[in-house]
Amino acid sequence: MREPAHRPYQGGDAAMAEDAWRMYFAEMGGLPASIVFNDGIAKRLGDLPLTHAMKIRIPLKSPRGDGMTTREEAGPVNQLDETFDKIITAHGGEYLGRVTNNGVRWVLALIPAGPRELEAALNAAAAEAGYAADIHVEPDPEKAVYWQDLYPTEDDRQVMVDMEVQSALQQQGDDPAKPREIGHWIYFREEAAAQAFAGWARETGYRVDSVAPAQEAAPLWLVRMAHHGTLQLNDISGHSLTISRRAREGGGQYDGWETPVTV
Repeated sequence: MREPAHRPYQGGDAAMAEDAWRMYFAEMGGLPASIVFNDGIAKRLGDLPLTHAMKIRIPLKSPRGDGMTTREEAGPVNQLDETFDKIITAHGGEYLGRVTNNGVRWVLALIPAGPRELEAALNAAAAEAGYAADIHVEPDPEKAVYWQDLYPTEDDRQVMVDMEVQSALQQQGDDPAKPREIGHWIYFREEAAAQAFAGWARETGYRVDSVAPAQEAAPLWLVRMAHHGTLQLNDISGHSLTISRRAREGGGQYDGWETPVTV
């Protein structure tokens, strides 16, 4: 049984659903950060008639040593987050996502001008849940609260995909700590670029299985290569990030990895 991470190469971005909630991890201020955001809203964000950004700061009651939520507090603070989402939506705003870092949960949204009633409702909900909310509102015609505070970089997005495929495999019984063969797919527009990349891969220690025209994505060229390793996130993402960066440098696109379920 196999769980592929690759998909046919596409010249443009695939159409996104209205709401597509995704999560990834990053580092902020030398500490881990968890980011949950609506990936699906990106296509229509510029059309939203919302002119102001709202940032809600909620100090956690008992964060872990690394500043993230404990299991005990995750439930209540996530419930408050869902309540905020409903309140923001009811007042004509758009809930965008949340960031948890350094003992603080940030809730981010786009809202219409004149948010006094909205702020009052949010403060009341926070107080009822036993939290204190510090709310900041500022003009944001460029929607920077989404693009700069939530939207992932190319590297962030690669790690996010790694996490999602790893999770799908684990649901089928995979043990991420077990070493196995992991295949990688990389597309190029020209044969010369594909061959140059394959040369780098061999020198780096990867096994190159083929460099050939991509049957499902002509006239592109596909490099298929593999390595032996685990699906522990620091291991697989170390490879996927190295490969994807090198592919971009050579004018190609890393299309993901695949591996058999290993128990």
